[in-house]
Amino acid sequence: EANVKEIYDKCWDIKKNRKDCVIFNQFEEFGNPVWHYHVTGSTIHHIFENLRLIDPRFRLSAYISATGSAGTIAAGDYLRTQHPHMKVIGTEAQQCPTLANCGFGDHRIEGIGDKHVPWVHNVRNSDMIAAIDDEQCVSLLRLFNEDAGKKVLSQQGVPDSVLAQLPLVGISGLCNLVAAIKAAKFYELTSRDVIFL
Repeated sequence: EANVKEIYDKCWDIKKNRKDCVIFNQFEEFGNPVWHYHVTGSTIHHIFENLRLIDPRFRLSAYISATGSAGTIAAGDYLRTQHPHMKVIGTEAQQCPTLANCGFGDHRIEGIGDKHVPWVHNVRNSDMIAAIDDEQCVSLLRLFNEDAGKKVLSQQGVPDSVLAQLPLVGISGLCNLVAAIKAAKFYELTSRDVIFL
């Protein structure tokens, strides 16, 4: 998973040299982003509209997604049709800044994709690429999952019901969480601003 380019290259090799295989390549199949555009994007919009029933001052300000196969980030294309001023922020590992700096490298954030730009990624709809240090994600993973981390969070007033849910957030989700914090600071967002990731 953390070596997407190598997997991608191997698939091309199989496709080229073996006639008995069919490769379903999510990085080049338009059905991938089209599905997320319609299903994921409209679902997020529906959730946001329900949030606005709680407080009509809320505004959808940003959508955060790893670039990955360019599927999930396509939900941002749909959301922009409903909220034209919102920001679409892609995430990638700082140790492998492919979109930010045409770079390659190794990192520890499994599940976010790396070392390539999928053919189906609408890069023109991305406002920012947030380069996330994998050490931040690993540190948060430890904080959320190890007893010492949970003890510190409990001492800071985090309720037990929340502590019980923290291990459900994987390392790629933590990457998006760090990106949301960076985006909120960069764009000077307030409590009115809603970010989906």
